[in-house]
Amino acid sequence: MGLTREQEALLPSEEDIAFYREHGWYRSPPILSNVMLDAAAIGIARHFAGERDWILPPTSGFSTWKPGDGDSLRNAEVVALQNAEVRALALHPILGAIAARLTGSPTIRYFADTVVDKPAQLPEKESVVGWHTDRSYWGTCTSDSLLTMWIPFQDCTVEMGPLLYIDGSHLWSGTEDMRTFRCRELQELERKFPDRGSIVRVPMTLRRGELSVHHCRLIHGSGPNTSGAPRLALAVHLQDVSNRYRRHLNDQGVPWHIFLDDLAPTCADGTPDYTDPIVFPALWDQPSMR
Repeated sequence: MGLTREQEALLPSEEDIAFYREHGWYRSPPILSNVMLDAAAIGIARHFAGERDWILPPTSGFSTWKPGDGDSLRNAEVVALQNAEVRALALHPILGAIAARLTGSPTIRYFADTVVDKPAQLPEKESVVGWHTDRSYWGTCTSDSLLTMWIPFQDCTVEMGPLLYIDGSHLWSGTEDMRTFRCRELQELERKFPDRGSIVRVPMTLRRGELSVHHCRLIHGSGPNTSGAPRLALAVHLQDVSNRYRRHLNDQGVPWHIFLDDLAPTCADGTPDYTDPIVFPALWDQPSMR
């Protein structure tokens, strides 16, 4: 899990770590090579064409765009557990090293991933991703330090509908149930938080090879792709060393369930094991930090 000296020089500084903890997001310098991104893009194309390197035991419960679904916002989850090229990118040690720096965790494990492809020809509103927090979907997790790496496969302009971060919103209250990924009304945020005054939106207009990181409680979404070109990105969700399964009830008192619980083997007490090295492999492990 080692890095080269050149890679280590690109990791977040102490100032970057302080910024992340205050603002809830981080933008990297160019750290991913064209070779790595090209290979992962080929893997995504194979996946969308229906090819699988590994077949998951559950066949439903997660997003998986198929050729017969037509031209729409293409969304596919846990692709790294089904495709070799995407796995090589999603589990790259430098992602784990960045996450370890930002969270202070000696071990960083894979949790899930999501491919989002915004074709150029979509009607504007159909390529909008609504405001949400990742934490609101992960009620069964004990940790509040999970984070997401967002990796675009091309230079991402404002017109492409890049990820939008609501600066500092990981520290807000009232975001626990923001499961509005499919809501396309991006003005809804001001109505939900009228007391917040000026809400700062930060577009991740990244260059190819850069990535952004956001805290699991940070509100984020993305606007429409009006560029005339497709916009492809991979989100890699990572967990820190402390994360475990917990029983969580929704507003109706029903136990919360995520599809990852069907993938994970069980612990001795019968609960899903989020530390399993097969389903949730480690990207980074530094025993000296423990």
